[in-house]
Amino acid sequence: MERMTGFDASLLYLETAQQPLVVGAVLFIDVSGLEVEYSFDRLRTELGRRIKELPELRRKIYDSPLNLGHPAWVEEYDLDVSAHVRRVDVDEPGDERAVFEMCGTLGSRPLHRTRPLWEMWILEHLAEPDTVAVFFRAHHAVLDGAHGADILLKLSRAGRPASPRDLDMVRVEAGSANPIRLLAGGLWDFTVRRPLTLARLIPEVLTLPLALHSPSSPAAPAESAPDDDRSQDGNEDLVVVPGAAPFTAPRTRFNATITPHRAVWGTSLDLDEITEVKDAFGVTVNDVYLTVVGGGLRRYLRAHDDLPDPPLIAVVPVSTRDADGARGHNRVTVLFASLRTDIADPVDRLRAISARTGRGKKQTRNRMRPDLIQDVAELAPATALQVLMRIYGDFHLADLHPVVHNLVVSNIPGPEEELDFLGGRVTRMYPLGPLMHGSGLSVTAMSVDGQLDVGINACEHLVPDPDLVASGIREAMDRLLELTREQAPRR
Repeated sequence: MERMTGFDASLLYLETAQQPLVVGAVLFIDVSGLEVEYSFDRLRTELGRRIKELPELRRKIYDSPLNLGHPAWVEEYDLDVSAHVRRVDVDEPGDERAVFEMCGTLGSRPLHRTRPLWEMWILEHLAEPDTVAVFFRAHHAVLDGAHGADILLKLSRAGRPASPRDLDMVRVEAGSANPIRLLAGGLWDFTVRRPLTLARLIPEVLTLPLALHSPSSPAAPAESAPDDDRSQDGNEDLVVVPGAAPFTAPRTRFNATITPHRAVWGTSLDLDEITEVKDAFGVTVNDVYLTVVGGGLRRYLRAHDDLPDPPLIAVVPVSTRDADGARGHNRVTVLFASLRTDIADPVDRLRAISARTGRGKKQTRNRMRPDLIQDVAELAPATALQVLMRIYGDFHLADLHPVVHNLVVSNIPGPEEELDFLGGRVTRMYPLGPLMHGSGLSVTAMSVDGQLDVGINACEHLVPDPDLVASGIREAMDRLLELTREQAPRR
């Protein structure tokens, strides 16, 4: 038995019927290179073997009404793979639109809390020859973006035999339910550890608003930033800077109370083209990524006559998984970045974003301790959060207060080598981030085999046409590349 961290548990507390906190990915798999002919039953059997290697996919929630602390994870000893891995035929004509629409429909289903919080759908009968699609979903309490990518990478190791560990050894590693430990640990947590944590955090939390909104020093030239500042999470250079702070975002069509219905899409950008722009202007990959996302959203909102004068503000999850003593399934902090949607010219937008990130990253690195969110979440009161979130959604309070942020933008580093899935080559993989009330759009990217695959996850009620967001991002990249080749300075 392993007690949840406050952050993981809070993701369960904050979930409602209208706000399912689920992450996932859509993969397109070329099965023509398999050693044996593709078979769903064979694929599911192999997945069942490999899940023994992945404790996150074998654990389920364990709790008690008498528990004063956070719930725990326990081993699902008799995991029924058939309850988690299922197949469905894609509707005619079987193209990408049909795949994404099917994923949107499947993505609106709740995950059952009585078993491990994940599912995988195999979509068959695609129009694309020798191709199946995989739609993987898991609760955010189980996975963050970097962790999810790691699990998919482990599942891709088809050429490497699974570990010889049998189920008995897995049981020893994962552990079973222990009601005495659950209740005793919860009592200690409630009476001792939480009060001490609260006393330690009060001074830091009280000074945080001033830190987030305080002005920074004069900007350094964009060229002074290293050519590639990407950390393991790929987002090190996205920081809190003036004009990119919470509650300063303009309201748009996707900043409202969400419903459980999802609309998803994906598009791919050429990493060589991104690198060409990066090298031409001496910026970072993330600068280019933010620029084209901002350009795509500018096009989308203009098409709907909804482009605000102030720039959109994105919240950017940043992994802290390398922190000493890190535990839990989610190890993230959040930063804020301006997408400069107020700037029409793509090159000017790129320079503005680069100047901001180059100026702010070192100055703001120490403003908010990376693990502060994790520590504050340890104090999360389960019942109060659940009740408040239901009230928040039922009364559409997200429509009334200032917008915290417009959307989530994330960039997950992918594998350097070609990715496969149980022997089939992954041709495209579109990650999908979570949605919350007030922010009904998420844009998540992952590098795979020389391309940056960008996944769009949206509330269908607020953004029924995510394909236009995706095409806007693609067009913004094409335009930025065109201008780069016309006017980039020689280096």
